[in-house]
Amino acid sequence: MAQNDLLSERRGQTLILTFNRPEQSNALTTDMAGALFATLKNATTDRSVRAVLLRGAGGHFMNGLDMSFYTKDINAALDRANDLILPYHSAIREMQAMDKPVLAVAQGQVSGVGLSLMLAADLVLSSRSATFNAGFVDFGLSPDGAASYFLSRKVGLGRAMEILMLGEPFNADRAERLRIVNKVVDDAQLEEEALIWLEKLAQGPTKAYGAIKKLANKAFEQDLNAHLSLEHTYFGQTSRSFDFREGVRAHAAGREKKFTGT
Repeated sequence: MAQNDLLSERRGQTLILTFNRPEQSNALTTDMAGALFATLKNATTDRSVRAVLLRGAGGHFMNGLDMSFYTKDINAALDRANDLILPYHSAIREMQAMDKPVLAVAQGQVSGVGLSLMLAADLVLSSRSATFNAGFVDFGLSPDGAASYFLSRKVGLGRAMEILMLGEPFNADRAERLRIVNKVVDDAQLEEEALIWLEKLAQGPTKAYGAIKKLANKAFEQDLNAHLSLEHTYFGQTSRSFDFREGVRAHAAGREKKFTGT
C-alpha cells in the first residue's frame, strides 16, 4: 500500500478513518482493505475509542474497487479477488460486531464496494451533491460486501433488485427517501455536522449502542419470542453497566448525564 492510503486519526474518544487515494476517487485496494480491517479490529477492543467515522479524501467517499489489479493478469482474477475479499469482508464484520457506533460520511462518488462499506455503517450523513451507484453489474459482477444483505433490509427486496440489477446512479435526495442515508446536508456543512454527530455518539452509552446493533441485526432472523428473549438478555446486561447507574443518578439529581461507555 502506498503510504497513507488509509489515514487514521484519534480525536478525543473518536477514531476518524479517511480513505486517501483522491486521484483514484479512493478506489479500494487489497492493502487498503487489510489496513482497514486491522485498524477496526484494534478499535473494537480499545476501550478509549467510543465512536468511529469513515470518510474519503478529495471530495469522494469511495468509487468502487480499484480495477487496475485485474488488468495485469486477468487469468489470476479469482486469486486477486480472494486476496481482497477476505480482509474487506472482515472489516465489514468488524464494523457490525463492535459496540462502538460507526458513522459514514458520504460525498462525491459512492459506488460498488464503497456503497457496501457505507451501507455497513450504523449511521450515514450525506452531502447534497453525493451520487450513489451499486455498479457491480457494470463489470459483470454480482454484489459484494453485503450490499445485497443491507439493501434488502433497508429498502425492501424490490428496490434492492432495482438498484443492484439496473446499476443506475441516484442522488442524495433519493438515497434519503430510500433510507440508506440518515440525513442530507449542504456540502459546506457536511464536515461540521459529521463531527457533531461523532462527538455525540462518543459521549453516549457504548454498551447500550452495542446491544442496539446486535438486536437490530437479529430483527429479521428470528421470531418474536426469540427476539424478546434476546432483548431481555441485553436489557439485563446494560442494566448492570456503570452507564445505567449514571443515567439513573443523573436523572434523579436533574443534572446532565456523563456516560463513560462502561
